[in-house]
Amino acid sequence: MQNNKYPLPYYAKWFTGKTTLITGATSGIGREIARLLSSYGSRLILCGRDKEAMENLINELGHDAIVGYFLVDFSNTESLQEVIAEIDKKYDIDVLINNAGIGYISDFCKMPQEAIHTLNNVNMFAVVEFCRVFLPKMQKRDGTGIINVGSTASFFATPGSALYGATKHFVLGFTDALHQEFLAPGVHVTGVYPGNTESRFLERSTSGRVKGWVKAMSPTLVAELALEGLSKNRLRVIPGYGNKLKIFVSRILPVSMLLNKVYTNTLNYFKEQ
Repeated sequence: MQNNKYPLPYYAKWFTGKTTLITGATSGIGREIARLLSSYGSRLILCGRDKEAMENLINELGHDAIVGYFLVDFSNTESLQEVIAEIDKKYDIDVLINNAGIGYISDFCKMPQEAIHTLNNVNMFAVVEFCRVFLPKMQKRDGTGIINVGSTASFFATPGSALYGATKHFVLGFTDALHQEFLAPGVHVTGVYPGNTESRFLERSTSGRVKGWVKAMSPTLVAELALEGLSKNRLRVIPGYGNKLKIFVSRILPVSMLLNKVYTNTLNYFKEQ
């Protein structure tokens, strides 16, 4: 799908002709990244678990833009590793977008064991495995890069969704370290930390109890800022002034006060829904 209606942004040329692997590509930020990169002339490899959404996206973007796609549940360790091995065998990945992620909003003791396993696998293990396999080859070529998608929750603990916040804090620490390690080899490594974004995240995180945020950022805008940030090798991209302010305030508030505020806001928000 070529963008004939609007001029491409200045950073689009960084992605032109590159093979880009996007996880969580069938909805939200991942889908918008796929749409943008298609218009920038990237060759796309898509991973997602929703067959119908994947088919719709392929039909929208066209088969010329998509060189491969994989339906996979990242919570299944064996299936995940098989898919990564297959991609590694078939393609040379220039850009990796680790966007797949899930949440669980409830007190920790209410989480089923399966939900704990799934959250850990999707939000942490999958990110590590994709980086482990593709980074060594990326550092041997010019113009390669990785985006790891975290959250504003990467910057502070989130009582009421304790494990989710912890997994996103992992993304922050892991990505910051990789950014520094790969400065010399020239691989761009950028962490993207959005706040409330229009997607099905909240619906899935609450088992359908809550459909969406009262106020949420456009996933297209988040995707644009993420890609611009990667092209310039920014350490961190925090989309939106409100999200930047939230993170700044979290750093200056006493921890006990911050934890109480986060937990109270979570309880009040979901009580009202």
